[in-house]
Amino acid sequence: MITIYKKEATVYMVAENKLDAKDYENLIPVLTEHINAYQEVFWYIEMQNFEGWTVSAYWKGIELNLPNEKHLKRVALVGSVKWQEQFTEVLLPFSEAHIKFYKTEEKDDAKEWIK
Repeated sequence: MITIYKKEATVYMVAENKLDAKDYENLIPVLTEHINAYQEVFWYIEMQNFEGWTVSAYWKGIELNLPNEKHLKRVALVGSVKWQEQFTEVLLPFSEAHIKFYKTEEKDDAKEWIK
């Protein structure tokens, strides 16, 4: 399940439990709208009790195929498990955005970094 809210040029997302294809169907229009509205977009993703993705959602998560993706400048991923940090490294070749991982206790630093 994901919860999304926006503040100015930043999209905040909290991912909980296991994400499925429906979560990405909800996320993509929000990100697309924001990327089209702002020259520079920042994305904060916090993973709480995150268990990963269903098979159908996994590849949608890696290859978002967003229009004007070059407007996406910084992505902060916040999590508590080593594989979440490693997933950040997997994302790097798929985006021009600067992507950085933060531990849960560093989430205030992550929010500050994407501003």
